[in-house]
Amino acid sequence: MKLLMLAMFLLPLIALMTRPARADADDLLTGVPEGFPHFTFAGHDHEAALMTRYLWYHFSKRMGNGPVLFNQEYLNLADNWAAGAVDPKRGPIQEVHKADLSFIKLSDDGYVHTHQHWSHANDYGWPFPLWPQVPGPWMGVTAGWHFQEDGPGWLWDIWLRPWKPQGCLQCGKAALTGWELSNVESSGLKDNRWQLNATGASPTLTTPERVTLDAYNCPFLQLRWLRVGTPHNQLLPYIEWLRDGDRDWSPDRRVYFDLRPGLSDLEGVDGTIHSMIDMYRHPLWSGKIKRVRICLAPGDASGLTFAIDSFFTAYDTRHTINNPIYILASWNFFRWTGDVDFLRAQANKMRRALRYQQVEMGGLEFGHIRNRWIGHDGRPSYTVNLNGSKTFHSGHGIGANYWDLLPFGWDDLYATNQYYASTLAVAEMEEAIRQNPGWDVPLGGEALDPAALRREAARVKQVSNKLFWDKSKGRFIGCIDADGVAHDYGFTFLNLDAIWYGLASDEHAKAILQWLSGERIIKGDTSTGADIYHWRFGPRATTLRNLDWYGQGWTAPESIPWGGQVQDGGAVLGFSFYDLWARLKTCGADDAWQRLTQILAWEEDVRKGGGYREFYKDGKQGTTLQGGGTAGGIGIDAEFYESSLIPCIVTYGFLGLAPEADGLAIRPNLPSACPEMSAANILYRGCKLDVKVSRDAVEVTLKDQPLDALRIKLDGEWRMVGKRGTASTFDLAEPGTYKFKRL
Repeated sequence: MKLLMLAMFLLPLIALMTRPARADADDLLTGVPEGFPHFTFAGHDHEAALMTRYLWYHFSKRMGNGPVLFNQEYLNLADNWAAGAVDPKRGPIQEVHKADLSFIKLSDDGYVHTHQHWSHANDYGWPFPLWPQVPGPWMGVTAGWHFQEDGPGWLWDIWLRPWKPQGCLQCGKAALTGWELSNVESSGLKDNRWQLNATGASPTLTTPERVTLDAYNCPFLQLRWLRVGTPHNQLLPYIEWLRDGDRDWSPDRRVYFDLRPGLSDLEGVDGTIHSMIDMYRHPLWSGKIKRVRICLAPGDASGLTFAIDSFFTAYDTRHTINNPIYILASWNFFRWTGDVDFLRAQANKMRRALRYQQVEMGGLEFGHIRNRWIGHDGRPSYTVNLNGSKTFHSGHGIGANYWDLLPFGWDDLYATNQYYASTLAVAEMEEAIRQNPGWDVPLGGEALDPAALRREAARVKQVSNKLFWDKSKGRFIGCIDADGVAHDYGFTFLNLDAIWYGLASDEHAKAILQWLSGERIIKGDTSTGADIYHWRFGPRATTLRNLDWYGQGWTAPESIPWGGQVQDGGAVLGFSFYDLWARLKTCGADDAWQRLTQILAWEEDVRKGGGYREFYKDGKQGTTLQGGGTAGGIGIDAEFYESSLIPCIVTYGFLGLAPEADGLAIRPNLPSACPEMSAANILYRGCKLDVKVSRDAVEVTLKDQPLDALRIKLDGEWRMVGKRGTASTFDLAEPGTYKFKRL
């Protein structure tokens, strides 16, 4: 009894002694701008300070914002509500995102470009694989000629520079060897380009006889060049080719290409025009290609000069997810900002981006995405033989999304998740446009029927929950390849996406969380139970070791241990947001709060350990960080901007903020351990707000004078303190603090 009484006396004292002091919370906030979002968690000051610091750290440490497509949805979720978030080089982040989204280009057919960094790959797609990135010798498969002795980028660093001691036939003066010239003469190399002068009509260049191509591995050709002078007609330049068995050139084997500046995302970086030539569309571009002829200027070309930087083949490295990401990011931007000017400019582009998914990507035909691009059939780039050797399948397994080592393709749930979400986003947009004729957003021939879109989304959900669900394992598979083979390595990110986007049925969502929480063990997985959260901050990206399903360019996964690669047992910090969201919606706020506090405890340990790079230095935590050009098992900093997502569980989740076309909905969903939460400096429609919520009360402090009254939408019946009557929507026209009580 004495021991029990002593324990009852000591436990509160121990709790008081171990509770983080207020000064510690204040220390965490050092350097966070006053006008930046700050969180408050009742009874959990330290955790709130950690969350505020986390948000500021990951925003302020970015290497620079831009129009790169793959993270636009993540950043427009994470940033647009943040007041005081300023890119030091470009201004308020909302203006930055508007500029970047407005800059994004679409091809004439509606495909949204990737806008990735400069490389010698497909300008509209991912920067690899490059043309020499062929398993085994590339001769007879792909080809490239680069008229520089040396140059920037992976092509030179990894592929061409190592050849230089033996002599590189594909670069510098050696690259001039063997070309046949007709009605054009060479002036040699100058300014890292092959200089040429027209000497007659229709000057042409024909590739050397020694070089042959495999059409399947060369769906695109790219010519980086300049043409100086005024042609005597407006005829387009073109490509012709000879196959095995062809004796003569023929207009039947001809593809014209454009010379308009600005068609490529990367033009101007090297001072040339990038002509991307779509060869795969032509039915006679097939088999072995013996020669390729470039007609630089059909007809009279007197007085014209040319400067050729390079000519090379390119794989189809386009990404299926660009179109839905562009739609979702644009709609998120509009919902937070209410920028009608932006919506007017982007509405038809968003419609074309969705239409491309419906038609080109098979959405309407199949009720899901089927990727029929060359090399995107879901098959891996090699098979492992019984004796352990590998048979390579050049041109197969080209990546199509964020997880660029994995050959998602053909019947693809990853892309279908976002197709479903983007279909609903465009439906919301179309409804809002019709309900607000004063916006004067164009309808016309490109407008889509919102009711039809909602029916299509319902069909996609029904088809996907049947086609991609593995009943025996209780989770979604990644894709089904063109041979009918299903690929499943325990893709946690894919399954959590299905919950986030709303594609997963309620029953399937529960089964997914039972698997991730360890309540249900899947026999045969490499990681089960508690080990799924081995990295503490979130689940492993995959739970089954993958040694045989990879894309071209990643051919020795066995050389890296389990968990040593982000895409094979590793993890990405930012995607823990989707785990938190799934728990909140499927298991409740208490479950999500428990997981969040575990993440914040890990964050505290990292902070005390010297920061992310120091904490994981030399693999002392079991793996290394990926980023800045190095591979690793965990993605946290450097190019992993999506780390900014995690605080969204507070704004979108616990506070329940949901920007809509006609107002800001607030639907609190608080854990029992934290009965009151608030966020200061939320930016909505250009106005700063402080939002505080509890179970039956909402308080909104409007800090700025709105141009138009801000509409606050609450579920059920509420009354505004100091006002008579009840309502579910309230218009705030003046700065001040507004308190609402649930009836």
